[in-house]
Amino acid sequence: MPTFTLPQVPASLTGGSMTVVHAPICNTATAHVQAVGEHFTSYLRRRQDNSTESEDYEKHGLPRALARTKLDDKNTTAETLTLDEVTEDLLQLNPAEWKNQDHYRVLGLSELRFRATPAQIKRAHQMRALQFHPDKLAMASDGTRSDGFFKCIQRAHDVLRDLAKRRQYDSVDRAISDDIPKARLSPDQDFFVVYGPVFERESRFSKRQPVPLLGDLDTPRDDMEAFYRFWASFDSWRLFDYLDKVKEQTENREEKRWQEKKNKAERARLKKEDNKRISDLVQQAMALDPRVEMYREQERQDKERKRLERESLARQAESERAAAEDLRARQQKQEAEEKSRLAAEEKRQREQKKQEERAAKRAVRALIAEHEFMADPDALTSAMSTSRAAEVDILLENMTAAAISEFRQALLAKSPDRAQMLELVTGEIRSAIDRTPAVAMGFASFVRGAEVVQGVKQAQKDSSVRQHAKAQREWSAKELEMLTKAANKFPGGTVNRWETIGKWLAQHGGFKLRSGDELLAKTSELRKGANSGSGSLVKELQNRAASTPDNAALNQASVRYDGPTLIPPQQTHQETPKDAALERPWSTNEQGQLERALQAYPPSYKGADRWDKIAEAVVGRTRKECKSRVRHLAEQVRSKNAVK
Repeated sequence: MPTFTLPQVPASLTGGSMTVVHAPICNTATAHVQAVGEHFTSYLRRRQDNSTESEDYEKHGLPRALARTKLDDKNTTAETLTLDEVTEDLLQLNPAEWKNQDHYRVLGLSELRFRATPAQIKRAHQMRALQFHPDKLAMASDGTRSDGFFKCIQRAHDVLRDLAKRRQYDSVDRAISDDIPKARLSPDQDFFVVYGPVFERESRFSKRQPVPLLGDLDTPRDDMEAFYRFWASFDSWRLFDYLDKVKEQTENREEKRWQEKKNKAERARLKKEDNKRISDLVQQAMALDPRVEMYREQERQDKERKRLERESLARQAESERAAAEDLRARQQKQEAEEKSRLAAEEKRQREQKKQEERAAKRAVRALIAEHEFMADPDALTSAMSTSRAAEVDILLENMTAAAISEFRQALLAKSPDRAQMLELVTGEIRSAIDRTPAVAMGFASFVRGAEVVQGVKQAQKDSSVRQHAKAQREWSAKELEMLTKAANKFPGGTVNRWETIGKWLAQHGGFKLRSGDELLAKTSELRKGANSGSGSLVKELQNRAASTPDNAALNQASVRYDGPTLIPPQQTHQETPKDAALERPWSTNEQGQLERALQAYPPSYKGADRWDKIAEAVVGRTRKECKSRVRHLAEQVRSKNAVK
């Protein structure tokens, strides 16, 4: 384990100090890093030779690994190496059957076996050779020297000193069992005691070293999983070439090739069986390992705990959502109640205001009537009383509630002086005529005829101005739409803006050139209508679009919605404009607009302007026409139901 030496405690560190900066962090620097090492070299070789990791290990890694295991002869002496005793059966071994002999036992290394180092093998051979050299043995009873065991010693040394041959022999060493434990353990058997030595025994065949150990019951889960991952992909170098059958007496090449083919097939079969044996061992160990079930139980407990936590969080979230929903419902209820209360209060105030206004009007009428309409009692007639009463009503209809209240107070202040009261009334009438000249025709009793004539003339003048404006060339819906685009395209500040807009309309729309005053007036009108929010601009565009020849088909009456003619054609009496309007049939387009408007503003709609909004949605129809059409359709439905 590496060790680190801490620097000496600086003198600036006092008892109250928590941290001290020993040295600042150096600035970052760019350096060239080159991959080196045995594994990187192996990676380069595999890329160049297009070989696998196993092939590279057989060709390059294995010789180096075996070379590193060699020990110097000086490190192993006869005093540190104890050989097995030579028994009579060893002395009777036949050198011709060397393949069936235990070479480690022949050299006296039966305890070390595959763990014996090359130096130990060499030293054991020297010791056996000195002991059983033919020159040191006595002659046999028949007068010949017995050198059979010495030949066995030489053959064993030839096999074990060669690294490749030794690996072949170790792969099939009969002294080491290949058996794996049974799939079931008895109650008195411990899993780690039974399977630990087996995995340690098989680890000698692994190409990858070091091999992880089985561990015990306290082994961390990561180490246990790493162990089973290693053995699940176990890469064995075990060979079965030592068991090849060789016919040395034959010189036939075909027979030798046939025998080599059989040996190769046998080696593949044995390798496959060995791989299956290792796989069965790993599967059995995983099935019997108590740690696997223990960790699985921990996983189940963790999953159950997480599930309970999720359910708890879900219940908490549901509770919070229900509480929030309840709070929102209460707030909505309170808002609805407050809105209803405000609406009721507003309605009460409107009704109170109307009642106050009606009361003020009644008080004014009563006050004026009480003073006999400020007329001479001798000259007052019933017709004059009726006329002046009507004029008072017209005057009050053209005054606001505040003005009526002030007017009443002024009359009370002038009472009972009829002359002053008359002067006050005539003054209010003159003000009404100045505001609305058209009402001058209604005042012929309180004011002089000259003033009435002047008001009528002013009203006629205003009417002629309106007729003149109407006589001007009308604006089509398309021209209004293009005027709006042109006003946005050429904003304020453009040089000769209105002349440019007029030329643009004439060029792109094919309209006659209009004056700058016309364009300015119409643009101002459109802007005022759009800003007021009354929808007058949209209404005008719809009305004009509906009156174009292209939409004439839409104005034709349909079979389904044509109602009966309200006034029969054969009647000869004079038709009023009102009757003519009621007579006009409803087109399919108008009927559809009416139905959609009724859905948008049902009877449950609380606004007082319901029919005004419905009339706005139906192009070319008034509020009264829409109500009449709905009544007519309702009567038709009732008639059909009555017939059924």
